[in-house]
Amino acid sequence: MARPRRKNRTHLKGPAKGETEENVPKSFVIKSGAVTKSITQLVRDTRKIMEPNTATRLRERPNARLRDYLTIAPSLKVTHLMAFTLTDAANVHLRVARLPQGPTLTFRVNKYSLMKDLVNSSLRNVGKSPGGEYRNPPLLVMNNFQQPANGSALPQLRLMSTMFQGLFPPIQVEKSALPTFRRVLLLSYSHQTGCISFRHFTITVRPHGVSRRVRKLLTTTGTVKVSRKAPNLSNTEDIADYLLRRAGSETSNLTGQSGYDSMSETEASEGESDTNAIELPEDYVGRGNKKGERKAVRLIETGPRMELRLIKVVEGLVGSKKGEGETVFHEFVQKSKSEAVSMQESHEQRRAAKDARRAEQAANVARKKAEKTKSKPKRKSAEGEDDEEEGEDEESSEGDLDVEGLSDIDPEEELQRLRDRKVNFKGQNQAGDDDYDDEDEDDDFEYEDRVNQADQQEDIDDWDADVGAADVSSEEDEEEQGGNESSESEGEAPPPPRKKRSNGKK
Repeated sequence: MARPRRKNRTHLKGPAKGETEENVPKSFVIKSGAVTKSITQLVRDTRKIMEPNTATRLRERPNARLRDYLTIAPSLKVTHLMAFTLTDAANVHLRVARLPQGPTLTFRVNKYSLMKDLVNSSLRNVGKSPGGEYRNPPLLVMNNFQQPANGSALPQLRLMSTMFQGLFPPIQVEKSALPTFRRVLLLSYSHQTGCISFRHFTITVRPHGVSRRVRKLLTTTGTVKVSRKAPNLSNTEDIADYLLRRAGSETSNLTGQSGYDSMSETEASEGESDTNAIELPEDYVGRGNKKGERKAVRLIETGPRMELRLIKVVEGLVGSKKGEGETVFHEFVQKSKSEAVSMQESHEQRRAAKDARRAEQAANVARKKAEKTKSKPKRKSAEGEDDEEEGEDEESSEGDLDVEGLSDIDPEEELQRLRDRKVNFKGQNQAGDDDYDDEDEDDDFEYEDRVNQADQQEDIDDWDADVGAADVSSEEDEEEQGGNESSESEGEAPPPPRKKRSNGKK
């Protein structure tokens, strides 16, 4: 059986009601440099958290740099950039930058778990998301980001809280509907370790007043599918054996109380307690979740899970043309006031020198452009003059022809003269052959006669070797004389005789 097609309702993405494209933050979640497959999957899982205001199907080129994303971000109205990198020491770093000016926060990912790792684990309250909850941004819950009661103040806490709050649109309780709140992103800071716990949950609503085993048998549409196996009822004689038997007990005796849960234990379960029970103010996702019903709210962790530690804070953007700027905070490098002042002065000097070089380059570019614009009209005028001169030369060549080396004979007169000669020639042929001079004819055919006589002499020499030369010669002479007389009487030149070859002689 074919697998059913999963529809991605991309047309439902976008800003919520009452929001516009300008005030909704958008983000890029990318990987920079060479990373492992698990980090690539972590990038994809983080994109799901940032849905729907992120580039889910963004594909990074292997040779792409951070500057490329910083260049294209303003045209797409991207406000934040989250980049995962892998250092030479095999440490995973997460950079969170506010576009287009900064600052940039660098976190070290001490440990992380992917979505598939949490689903495959045997932990409770962990499962897959049912789908459809990524059409709206998650609820951001920040815990313990206030200043410590004892000790020095930590200014980086306020900066981190402001940065994380800017990743998601603000909550508008009056304009937002209850079914739009489907996910929760929990960020919890620990003052003892200095780390941030990054966890992602899905909100589920379950029936209240029902035990866990009864809820396990219920099939509710729209709830999270927990990673558990279906209940095994093969060893039970009645449904009560499964519903009332204490966990780990195999007895099926209904009369004994040792193998069954008491009513107090069932009521004291998490599903029966009133600590997480509420009355729904509006209709919620799922069957039976109507307004006014008493339901139990649970959080199911879908992942990913990360533990972050702030390492560095710079006032600019890492990878930009202007540079990352001054370092505001560093976890492992502490500077005194004098060192900070000297460092700031050196930064200002570098910045001034850089601005001077840019101004000089801009002036050189403007000067070269001005020179090009000045030279273009001259070139055009010179080309126009050359074209005019060429046109005048062509006109002059057409008007005055160069007659040097040509004859003065008129072609029409020459043609008429040739026609007259042809007419005269035809008249002479009609008059007869008597008008021709015999001497002229002998001059014309003198060369052919000499060739014919040489050939005939060779044939006679060859023939005399076998037969009488007198008989043959007399007959051939008579034939040649008769042929000459007939040809002279006709007035036409006889065709040249073929050359005979005998005994290898030409």
